[in-house]
Amino acid sequence: MSSTLNRFIQCLPWNQPIELPDHHQWKHANQHALLEWEIKARPYNTKIANGMFAFLLCITLIFSYFLLYKNAGFNLTETAFIAVPGFFLFFLALHGTTHQKTKFAYRLTETGIEVCEWNAPGKGWLIALKWLTVIASIAVIFVVALDPSAFWVALAGPGGMGLLYLGLANSSKFQEMHAEYHHRGHEWERYKKISIHTGRPVIGLQFDYFNTHLQTMDKGILFLFCKKQQLATALREISRKRPDLKPINEPFDIY
Repeated sequence: MSSTLNRFIQCLPWNQPIELPDHHQWKHANQHALLEWEIKARPYNTKIANGMFAFLLCITLIFSYFLLYKNAGFNLTETAFIAVPGFFLFFLALHGTTHQKTKFAYRLTETGIEVCEWNAPGKGWLIALKWLTVIASIAVIFVVALDPSAFWVALAGPGGMGLLYLGLANSSKFQEMHAEYHHRGHEWERYKKISIHTGRPVIGLQFDYFNTHLQTMDKGILFLFCKKQQLATALREISRKRPDLKPINEPFDIY
């Protein structure tokens, strides 16, 4: 029974192994990999994003309550039937906006570190979005049947929101805008400082570079996102190549 459950869990979309883009090539593929891993991470300030998510979710709940239950005169059952599909749809859209993840692949060799970073819209939420739009449309019809004067309210609610997001999701320009790919590599000698984030399992390798916009030297940082159980292993390999740099636990901006 447990093996069947484990297989089912592994088949879920978010548990699938991360596959590198078809056109990707490691620069030092001929060298032995000291360490390599792939991960989906949120390369931004997650506290602010989580706060925005909670705030907008609360505002939506309060707005739906007063709009449908208090002002439109529906009873609690009718309000739930109308609001739940639209709220669930809004929840998915909001969560997809504030909790976006980027895929990273890291490869450590004797020469240095290579990073492949790419972002492509997922397919699972598109399928869910289509079905939820259908449910939201049925809810709109139900509202209009009960009270034709509420047509514009219903149109601006779950039905309109669902159609709007469905149109964006099926737009080729929208897909191209959200598809990104970056590949870069640094030699070990380039790094000046090793920082360990105090709130997340993230390693920051700081280096100097010439800022062509400012026409002066500037400071940059390479983020190594990893799981908590991978942090010690990654630090050990980095420290082995740069024993002169002592890792420092400190907060730093992630962007």
